[in-house]
Amino acid sequence: MQTKQLEYFIAVAEELSFTRAARRLYISQAALSMQVKALEKELDTRLLDRDRHHVALTTAGSTFLDYARDIVKRTDEAVRQARSARNASAGELRVGYVKGYERSGLSRMLANFHRHFPRVWVSLTRDGVAELYDALRTEKLDLVINMRYEDADLGGVECQTLARYPLVAVLPFEHPLADRTSLALDDLRGYPIVRYQTNSTSYGKVSRIGKIASGHGLNDHVSSAYWDIEAGILCVLSGFGYALLPGFVTHTLSSDSRLVAVPIDGMEREIQVVAAWMPHTANDLIDVFLDEFLEIDPS
Repeated sequence: MQTKQLEYFIAVAEELSFTRAARRLYISQAALSMQVKALEKELDTRLLDRDRHHVALTTAGSTFLDYARDIVKRTDEAVRQARSARNASAGELRVGYVKGYERSGLSRMLANFHRHFPRVWVSLTRDGVAELYDALRTEKLDLVINMRYEDADLGGVECQTLARYPLVAVLPFEHPLADRTSLALDDLRGYPIVRYQTNSTSYGKVSRIGKIASGHGLNDHVSSAYWDIEAGILCVLSGFGYALLPGFVTHTLSSDSRLVAVPIDGMEREIQVVAAWMPHTANDLIDVFLDEFLEIDPS
């Protein structure tokens, strides 16, 4: 019997829905159902009555639920105590993050980790999307916070979604479209764009934002290019054009920056940010950070 199986059963028992429980646990409904069935098989007892539209606890399930919660609680406490005991020992965690994500809650996650593990050496690398995945696969980094390449073969990289952000157009205040509350991508056609430039072809893909821009003919009027998020914002401030950027960058723009960020219609959850790691990497601190300090937006 695995603790994960107990956690899965508890989630279904509390939600009385495999769909809601799977969403809560960030796993597929099929995987959740398989684990619960495996638990019932090991116990040789049906814990849940279910059909397509209904889930209910059996009498055995109701009794088992209290014990399952107690086991999970005690296991979590044992893990915390063991890790606290290890706190006196040193270690290293190499974290990479995508350019621009320093404007997010990353500093809060790192601060919480450092407060609990002050002797662990945390090194930080700021880089582009493909470069971070390359560094992860070659074991130059232990963990990366990155935008997801949904259509690329990442070669065994495992991911946990942290949040989804809108795609926005960053415009100078004097731009003709700056007073709009939202924009369609086609509204931007014909205006000069500042385009993100990448020097990596590791996955044979352009960036997600670049692909969107090309698909709507926006890259037909490129006025400048940038290699770094902050440089892109500077280009917009300098009047070179507008830029398409992820919402985790623009939601912290100050009101006196002479810029406005306008959401793109239909792309309110377009940019997916994940924590990514290689499952075979022999560094227990990766699991500690993922299990205890990763902040996940449930929306």
